Amino acid sequence: MGYVVKPSLTLFITAMITIALLSVVHALTLEPIERQKQRTQEAAMREVLPQADTYTEIPAEIFGSITAVYEGVGGDGEKAGYVVALSPEGYSGKIDMMVGISSAGETVTGMRVLRHTETPGLGAMAVRESFYGKFDGRSLTPLTVVKSAPGENEIDAITSATITTRAITGAVNEAITWYGGAK
Repeated sequence: MGYVVKPSLTLFITAMITIALLSVVHALTLEPIERQKQRTQEAAMREVLPQADTYTEIPAEIFGSITAVYEGVGGDGEKAGYVVALSPEGYSGKIDMMVGISSAGETVTGMRVLRHTETPGLGAMAVRESFYGKFDGRSLTPLTVVKSAPGENEIDAITSATITTRAITGAVNEAITWYGGAK
């Protein structure tokens, strides 16, 4: 019987020490991780709606992959536009992203992917300027994804990552639809 109790007790004590250490590490890193997420989000807002100086979350109709809406206000106190946070389902999971919409020019001022789990080298190319720059300055008309030379309201798909491209483009279209209903 001692050959069962002693190893079991040792395993139990080892597990309890491991759990205690993991709890301490979790408690120590939770706040810094949240601060970093906040900084990343604020930097993305400044990139997608650079005309604004402050961003305030507003109550808004949430549908589709929209998770939050922020109103951007310029230094002069005038409304610069909106930043729409979205989380569409990509090829490998959720894609956390933001879309800026100018209220003055009624254009998409930018799109940035914050976090993703897309395939490295393929869908992960959505974080490159060569892709997200395609959305800058677009009019607020629905966009479609094509696999050849894009026209006026078309986005050229990332090679071998059409699902990712469609998810991101669909989310931008949701932001455009939200803005159309909000104004």
